[in-house]
Order: sequence, then structure tokens, then C-alpha cells
Amino acid sequence: LPRPMSILHKICAQRKLDIAEAQQRVPAAQLRRRIETEVSESCDFVAVLRTQRPMGLIAEIKRASPSKGDISIGTNAPAQALKYALAGACAISVLTEPHWFKGSLTDMAQVRAALEAAKLSPGVCVLRKDFIIDEYQLLEARASGADTALLIVAVLPLQQLSHLMKFSRELGMEPLIEVATEAEMATALAAGARVIGINNRNLHTFTVDMGTTGRLAAMVPPNSDVELLALSGVSTRADAIAFEQVGAHAILVGESLMRAPSPEVLVRELLDRTPPQPLCKICGLRDPEAAAAVAIAGADLVGMIFAKSKRQVSEDEARAIISAVRRERPRPDGWSMPRFTPEAAEFVKAGCKGAEAREWLNTWRALISSAAASGGPLVVGVFVDATVDEMNGVAERCDLDLIQLHGQEGWDLTHQLVRPSVRVVHMEAGLSAEAVLAQIRGGDAAAVLLDSKGGGTGKTFDWQIGEAVQQAAPFILAGGLTHENVATAVDQVKPWCVDVSSGVESDGVKDLTKIATFVRCAKASAS
Repeated sequence: LPRPMSILHKICAQRKLDIAEAQQRVPAAQLRRRIETEVSESCDFVAVLRTQRPMGLIAEIKRASPSKGDISIGTNAPAQALKYALAGACAISVLTEPHWFKGSLTDMAQVRAALEAAKLSPGVCVLRKDFIIDEYQLLEARASGADTALLIVAVLPLQQLSHLMKFSRELGMEPLIEVATEAEMATALAAGARVIGINNRNLHTFTVDMGTTGRLAAMVPPNSDVELLALSGVSTRADAIAFEQVGAHAILVGESLMRAPSPEVLVRELLDRTPPQPLCKICGLRDPEAAAAVAIAGADLVGMIFAKSKRQVSEDEARAIISAVRRERPRPDGWSMPRFTPEAAEFVKAGCKGAEAREWLNTWRALISSAAASGGPLVVGVFVDATVDEMNGVAERCDLDLIQLHGQEGWDLTHQLVRPSVRVVHMEAGLSAEAVLAQIRGGDAAAVLLDSKGGGTGKTFDWQIGEAVQQAAPFILAGGLTHENVATAVDQVKPWCVDVSSGVESDGVKDLTKIATFVRCAKASAS
């Protein structure tokens, strides 16, 4: 009797049929034209991996598998990818096999679009993970935004493997070569693989042997420049350490992240990274000297008030303040603020169902934190009931990064602004956490700021309400903060950003000592 087909062979047989059908719909020549005219330049996969030493993480979008069935069918791929990347993943693996793994090329294209909109690509790579047996699939991968693609030695004889590796490189993608046995490792090394992933899962039986990585890693010649990855079965920091000790430079994690209550937390745990510190925003700046001191002190955001106020600045004054900030902390060439296209925003918003505001605001919290780390301090313009044209004009002329709406502006207005926005919720006396949450919407403003009624009063609101709101929707805390109480506020309320103006002033003037102390206390408290 003939031996029954393994799952791997069944999948590959189906992929041959899928390729034939796809070629009828989209000829290879059309894919080549798309690559030449529409697709951004690919990231250098090897270089990215090497920046992650001693251990990088490739996080996977995996809706289902033959061994586990449905894992997370409804996951929104671009929203999940942003969670991964913003938490520290150096690459996003997207399973595109549609029958057993329920993936698609659309998932991958949307992931790439979201990473680019968030200014995370180039920098974070996209891996097409599939059962690739034909040049056409590599064309599909590159045309859909992949930076690298998986080639599985178990289904590719040496000659075919070598050919597909060469073709992938010609497209600008250094492939990830997957092995699971000693013989496959020997084949990969003979073919000249530069990135080898050792799969701890047997693709014929889908059983996992965590010792596979160590056995096969020992076959790589000493002082080799091959990048070694451990694939499958990783769920804890101890797993990551064990693989690092036997020579792995990165791990690929799929199911554990897809099932995690907080993928961001698990990514940080696997990479042994500390939780992020709260950002600090110093608002109400009026002169370049104070602005320079704020930048030196390590503030993440600076705010200038364009509304009628004792702290109001003109556009000329604002430009002088921004120049002073940039002199102290220059931005990298080509830096720009993340901003989703309408299409990319829809992708991310679609992943916010059920906890819409929380998911949306958490995504933007991480985006703003990332932007502040790479190009901060971010510059925020504060407006009160100004027209859209007025706010957009000032933002363009003064090169603001964010627009803060501090009046009674509606949430829908945020879609007409040329910059991401921060929307204030005024904490009136007697306002409950439920009433606050009822005002907060996902998919509109990039951030929400809770401030005492009136703003600039030097008075706090009930932080117990803030605690309850924070558990459901992340926000920026303002109102009555000082260098003396900010540590307590961070410990109790756990905001992702603290905002101060009058609390770091003496006799109405920014006090440079208070500013430095405020920033230090806010960040020391979190650590």
C-alpha cells in the first residue's frame, strides 16, 4: 500500500493548484510591474537581525494551524503587527497559506501598509511565511510588501532550493531557510544560506522537540556569519534564554503571541525589556531659553498655547521655541511623525471592536512614544475652539507634530486636521469614570488628555476616577501636577504621559530646576 500523504505534502500539493489559479488571475508580468513601480524598497533582513543581538524576535500573525485548528481567526493583521513592532519585534511573520492556516496575501500587504504609515518600515521587516515552491510565490511576496520569504528545505531539493534562493535575492529579499533535521541543515549550508531557521516542529507530524535547535546549531561552522533562528514552541523568557545559549540569534513566536491577553507585554517579557516609562509633557512654553532647558531635562513633548491665555504665543515666538528645542535635540534626517492614511487607519480601527477606544489609544500611545524616542521632544500646539483652517495653518507654518484640542471641539473634527490630535476631557466635579469613558471614542483622536475643569488651575481632580478610566482607556494626566506630587500620580493613576504647566513655574515663569525635578521624579517613579 502507498504511504499516506503527510500534512506537509498535502499542503504543498494544494499550493501547486493555488499557484496555477493565481497565475490565471494575475500574470507574473503584472507582479513584476507592481514591484518596479509601486512597492517600496525592501529592508535588509540580515542587517536588521544583526542589530538585535543578542536576541531578536520575529512575531507572527497566525490565525490557525493544522495541529491546533483555529487560533485567532478574527485577528486584525495590521493592528496586531503594530502591537508586535511597537513592543520590540524586529520582523513580522505573516502566514499567507489560506486553507490550513487561514492567511492571505491581503493580510501581508495590509501589515506592510500599516508599518509604513507608522514610520516603522523600513526598520521592521515583513516575512512571507508560506509553503513556497515556485518563483511566482516570491513575486507575489515582493509585490505584496515582503522583505523576506520562507523556503522550507523539507519540500525543496538542493537544486530547486538554490534556484529559489537566488531568485529571492534578485528581488531584494534574503530568504529565511527552514530546516528541521541534520540532513536539511547540511543542505541549507551547502546552498549558501545566510539566515537559517531551525524548526522545533516536525512538519510531517507537527510534533515539537525543543532540543532540535541545539542539535542542529552545533553543525554550523565556528565563526560563521550565518544568522540562526529558533522556530516553534517558544512561549516563555526561559525558552528564549535556552535558545540563545545554544547559538540562536532570534526566535520566531506565533501561537503564544496570538493567544496572549497582551501581546505587547509578552514581547517585552520574551526580550527581557522593562515596561515603558511615562512620557513627560511640559506645556505653556513662552521663550527659547525655557524650551532649551526642557529639551535638556529630557521632556518628551513640549506644548505651546495658541489660544487666548496668559501663556499664549505668536507664531514667530513658537518658531523660535521650536528652533531652540531642535538645537538641543536634533532630529534624524528624514524623520517624520506617524500618520495613518485613511486606508491604514481603517485597518487599525477594524481591530478595535469590543474595546475600540482602548485598542486605538494603546496603538497611538505606542506610536507617540516611539516617535518621541526617535525624534522628540514632540511639539504640541494647544488650541481652544479654533477653526480647522486656523489650526491646520498654524501646524503647517510652525511645523507642529500634534494638535491639542482643549475646548468643546467635536471628536469628528479630528479627521480634518493635518496632524494627529490630542483631545481633552474636562474633569468636572462629580464626573464619574463611566461618564468619562462614555465621551472617549476610538478611531478619532490619537490621544486623550484628562485635565481639571478650566485647565491651568493648578488643581488636581479625583485620581481615583483616573485610576478607573486608565484601566479601560489609556490617557495623558494633567491638572495640578507638580514636581512634588508627580511620582504619587504616576504610581496611583499609571498614566502613559503626564502634562504640567503652572506646576513647574515660580511667579508665573518656568522654573528650570522644577522642570528637571518633575521629569526626573516622573520617570524614576515608573522604574
